[in-house]
Amino acid sequence: MCNILMSLLLCLLFMSGGVLNQGLKEDANMSSCIEAERQALLDVKANLIDLHGNLTDWANEGENMDCCKWVGVTCNNRTGHVIKLDLKFDPSGFTGNISLSLQVLNQLQYLDMSNIDFQFNPLPDFLGTLSNLQHLDISHANLSGTIPHQLAKLSNLLRLDLSRNSLGGSIPLSFGDLTSLTYLDLSQNQLRGDITKTLGNCSSLVHLDLSQNLLNGSMPASFGQLSNLRFLDFSSNYLEGVISEVHFLNLTQLDYLDLSLNSLALDVSFPERIPFQLSTIKLRSCKLGPRFPVWIRTQRDFKHLDISSAGISDSAPAWFWDLPTGLEFLNISSNQIKGMLPNITSSFPGNVALDLSKNHFEGRVPLLPFRLAALNLSGNRFSGTLSFLCGIETFLSFLDLSNNLLSGSLPDCLGKLSILKILNLSNNNFSGEIPSSLGGLLTLEALYLRTNAFVGELPVSLSNCIRIRFLDLGENKLSGVIPEWIGESLSELYVLALGSNRFHGRLPSQVCCLNNLQVLDLSNNQLLGNLPRCFSNLTAMARRSFGDDMTNHSYLSYIPTVMALGPGSVRSSESLTSEEEHFLDNALVKWKGTKRSFKGIGLQLLKSFDLSRNNFSGVLSYEITSLYDVASLNLSYNKLHGEVPKDIGQLKALESLDLSRNEFSGHIPLSLAQISSLSYLDLSSNNLSGRIPTGTQLQSFDNTSYTGNPQLCGPPLTQTCGFPPVVEKKEVEEDDDFWKSYYIGMGAGFAVGFLGICGALVLSLRCRYFFFASLSRMKDWIYVIVVVHFGKLERKFRR
Repeated sequence: MCNILMSLLLCLLFMSGGVLNQGLKEDANMSSCIEAERQALLDVKANLIDLHGNLTDWANEGENMDCCKWVGVTCNNRTGHVIKLDLKFDPSGFTGNISLSLQVLNQLQYLDMSNIDFQFNPLPDFLGTLSNLQHLDISHANLSGTIPHQLAKLSNLLRLDLSRNSLGGSIPLSFGDLTSLTYLDLSQNQLRGDITKTLGNCSSLVHLDLSQNLLNGSMPASFGQLSNLRFLDFSSNYLEGVISEVHFLNLTQLDYLDLSLNSLALDVSFPERIPFQLSTIKLRSCKLGPRFPVWIRTQRDFKHLDISSAGISDSAPAWFWDLPTGLEFLNISSNQIKGMLPNITSSFPGNVALDLSKNHFEGRVPLLPFRLAALNLSGNRFSGTLSFLCGIETFLSFLDLSNNLLSGSLPDCLGKLSILKILNLSNNNFSGEIPSSLGGLLTLEALYLRTNAFVGELPVSLSNCIRIRFLDLGENKLSGVIPEWIGESLSELYVLALGSNRFHGRLPSQVCCLNNLQVLDLSNNQLLGNLPRCFSNLTAMARRSFGDDMTNHSYLSYIPTVMALGPGSVRSSESLTSEEEHFLDNALVKWKGTKRSFKGIGLQLLKSFDLSRNNFSGVLSYEITSLYDVASLNLSYNKLHGEVPKDIGQLKALESLDLSRNEFSGHIPLSLAQISSLSYLDLSSNNLSGRIPTGTQLQSFDNTSYTGNPQLCGPPLTQTCGFPPVVEKKEVEEDDDFWKSYYIGMGAGFAVGFLGICGALVLSLRCRYFFFASLSRMKDWIYVIVVVHFGKLERKFRR
């Protein structure tokens, strides 16, 4: 009996082993990709230029023939079909075309071809045949053309991302058929027309982003039916019309709302009907006023609120300042909100950003949250001192208090702001010396102290601020010499504005070490002596640069508490990230006789050199003509003498030139007439003489550009020149024509006469006889004359 049982067990074991081996063999076979799909993938590769070698293992021979093991490819374990193709590698890794062979991959569920440069090729229609697709991402891929309506056939599609391309046309009406779609991002394209109402049928939508397009019309009321929607961004379009609570009727899950930079108006008559609690509210440039929007009171948990430029001309109610404890960013700037600020003593988990600028707030600055990452109170009527700053933690990265009525001296506690990047205190009533504690701001990139009443010398400690790129201390009462350490230590400076102060002494040659300097303003001081002969070292003014944008400063607008505490602090389970904002420098420059503000790209391209209203003397060195890219040169109101450098015409980018009120003599250089870009010129009140060079540019200026030079003459001045006019090119050309005609006529006459004589001798026997007989008689006559005369001379000498 035992033997029988043992035999049965062995049989079962062998049978199960066979079945197991068969299953393993089948699984092994199933792991290999399908040949047609492998060839399709190879064609996909062939249509791409792999710049970084990401697809080197996609081979047609050897050990890498199994496409299911290729990078970016995933196959179904059971069927072997390719179900996922992820070509999202590093940016700029591929360029080329979308292969038609993708149609072969008819079981594809996931396709990501983002960050590939498709060279403005259109999005192909055949993608609509991949009926199993659930995920389609071809964002940031340099696509053009319109969005094919065939994509609406992808009934299983859950996620569609075509953002950051150059797609045009309108949003297809058929997109309303994508009822399974949960994520749609068409932002940063060139889409036009109305927002299609049919998108309201996409009842599964959770994320909808149509921002930064050219869409117009109104927001469809049908969007109020998207009950699953959590993220809605229509910002930076041309939308208009009124939005009411009807548009929000069933948006119970909405968490993120951005309608900024449109012409929309929000009219919420029944705030209690708003069904959502938003964490992010961005309504910049939407019309919310003139009354302060009461519906905001229903939002008790927002982290980000931006209602700037919203047409509000009202007082902020007391309930508004009871800010949510989770606040990260608050911007109510560029309105006409008035009144006094109450103490804002809310405690926040991180360092937040407050922007209350360009309003009508007044009075003393109250107590503010001690955890701030950025503070902007500029453009108001705040008064009092800066004592409130001493209650703020050290993690402030941006501080702008400009254009107020603040006064007093700067507190030493400013120096404790160890990560401060931008400090703007211009256009106030501050006085006293610049504290040496500012030298502790080691991360400082921009310092604005213009138009105050600061006195004394520049503190040496500022030489520690080696990252500073923009330094504007103009229109104060600062004195002393311009220190050498500015050129030795602050090598990153691209704007140095010390104009309208009381600096004296010589201009140190170390200023020429500032290779990045694009704007130099030392005007209206008491500087003297000869100009340094090193201006050719200011290389940023000598060449057109296309490097980094020096005018743009990034700073942190939100810093999580644990990040602020340092690397040793305990982090919570939540993802804690900081937020970044940007600040663009703003320079006040004397341009073509008037003060003008330059910002952004205008400042980035500006090259200005202003040493006017000082006591500089000596000759103007030829090295000034090496600043080939300078656009404005102002040396007026000095004591410079000698001739204007003859090669000043090399400054081809010059648009404004002011050499007035000096002692220049000699002629105006001829090369000056060759600067075609010159649109402002002032050479008045010098000792220039002679005729104004003839040219389109110099004659286009009025008399005031040349007055005060008694010996200067010629147009546009009415004074005529007292010496023979310079021979014009036209007269020289007329003389040349006369002599050309004379020589041509003489040559032609000689040729005709010579050929006439030769022709007569050849054709006429009589003429030949007469000609040679005459020559023979002339020879005999000459012989007789010579013999007779020699005979007479011989007899004379014998006597």
